[in-house]
Amino acid sequence: MSKNRFWFSVMWRKIRLPYKLILVYTPLILLPALTGIYYLTDSYTTSSKARTAEYATDLLSLMGQKIDDRMRSYEQLSKQIMTDGDLLKLVSTEPETTYDQFRMENIINEKLNVLWLGADQNTYIRSIKIETPKIMYTYGKNSTNNYDILNSDYRQSVKEMAGGAKWFPPEAFSDGYSNFQAFRLGRTIRDEKLNELGTLTLVIRVESISDIFRQTKFQENTALKLLSADGKVLVENEITIDPEEKQILSYSEDRIQNGWMLKVQLPLQQLYEPIYHTVRQALFIVLACILLGLVVTHLLAMDLVIPIRRLMLNMKQGIKGVRPGKLKHFSGAIEVVEMNDTFISIMYEIEQLIDEVAKQEKKKKDAEIRVLQNQLSPHFLYNTLNSIRWMAMIQKQDNIKEMVDSLNTLLTYALRGSGDPVPLADEIAILHSYVTIQKVRYQHFEFVTDIPQTLEQVTVLKFLLQPLIENALIHGLAPSDHTGEIKVAVQEEGEYLRVTVSDNGIGMTTEKTAEIISELYNPSQHFGLHSVNERIQLHYGQQYGLTIQSEPGVGTQITVSVPLIKA
Repeated sequence: MSKNRFWFSVMWRKIRLPYKLILVYTPLILLPALTGIYYLTDSYTTSSKARTAEYATDLLSLMGQKIDDRMRSYEQLSKQIMTDGDLLKLVSTEPETTYDQFRMENIINEKLNVLWLGADQNTYIRSIKIETPKIMYTYGKNSTNNYDILNSDYRQSVKEMAGGAKWFPPEAFSDGYSNFQAFRLGRTIRDEKLNELGTLTLVIRVESISDIFRQTKFQENTALKLLSADGKVLVENEITIDPEEKQILSYSEDRIQNGWMLKVQLPLQQLYEPIYHTVRQALFIVLACILLGLVVTHLLAMDLVIPIRRLMLNMKQGIKGVRPGKLKHFSGAIEVVEMNDTFISIMYEIEQLIDEVAKQEKKKKDAEIRVLQNQLSPHFLYNTLNSIRWMAMIQKQDNIKEMVDSLNTLLTYALRGSGDPVPLADEIAILHSYVTIQKVRYQHFEFVTDIPQTLEQVTVLKFLLQPLIENALIHGLAPSDHTGEIKVAVQEEGEYLRVTVSDNGIGMTTEKTAEIISELYNPSQHFGLHSVNERIQLHYGQQYGLTIQSEPGVGTQITVSVPLIKA
């Protein structure tokens, strides 16, 4: 036993995954499907038979009721006719002349017409015959043989009913133009003293019954028959069932006048055809599902095994430091392909992050080098300016002294500290010194500030605004022919500090503004604006920086967005 189990385990491990899936999933699909189809078909067949039997019985009962009601209505009509006093007087009166006979027949027809119009089913009455020993009255259409009511057997059968209604099986009649079939309903007419006056006959077309057959919604190819008490077919719907047909359902209804009986025959082949059709479709679907399952199982195995191996190889190469461009893309299951693409994308992002960090470090080092280089020259310049200041004092040149003092303030501000952020009030104060120097050259402009007291101690980068003031002087106010104004306004917006430098200079066109905005990131001429924007983004992030708005003849507005940091 253990050897067999060991042998099976070894053989199972040797089978490839696609074939394992076939061996496992095929029974799981096939057996439940076939079992389900069998029980479903059996249940559906049983319930269909029961529903069909119940449905047929109900319809047959309804049809029998309709036929019975119609026959009773004709009997009731015949009873009304034979008990009408006026009619009885007319029938009992023997006409003296042919004119009297014609007049009496018209009166009788008028009476019968009133009774005939009483119900819709009376439209099937072809003729009403009143026969006395000496004369016969006819209402409606006659036949060539007077519907054979003069036959002694007919008279005897009606007489034996002693005034009751006698129904005769349908017979073929002719009016000389067309042939038709009709029932005859006969009664004996008696006067008030029960003396026999004659015979009343209602001739009723067989359509009165066959139309009921057509109105009742049985399924197609169903044979309907009205049988006499001895089993003779009276009326049928002209559908014949093969007597050798084995699978036939038969139902009968015998609650009809005269002992007549209704019979219906339903071929089961028609009942079973939807079932057979359903079974064939189900089997076809099962076979298609099995075939599709085999194909999908094979493709699933092929889409998993090889792609997973390739994914593992890519991961090992990525861990070893292979650049993402050399990692391979492959086809396979979409989940595995997406995992591989995601891994390669992550490797690309890691590579870009490493490059970005290296670039940022290089930019910071370059900035530090520029700061060191810029700090060498101001020391010499600072000493030289002190000498010029003393010479101006000796020569009593106050304007030169004021200009040198302002320049010394700028140099002291530049050399003080290590380049860390400074209070906004200090930055604004140094702007006033810068403006004092620039007014020697650009005399016709005003410098205005609008700074809330609560924001004077927020920190900003050193020399953040000086390049913007210089840009406004050179490019905005210098070409203008009117008195200029430069305004610095500060406001708080949530977590942002907005510093706006605006002028009323010549302004710029939309195209020029767009060009300068693009140069904030790719400089070719405006290095000052580019340097300010780059410093802001290097210190605070890409979401901060400069925004520029301008309108020709109105002026330019540059807004600095930095985080709101309070000292």
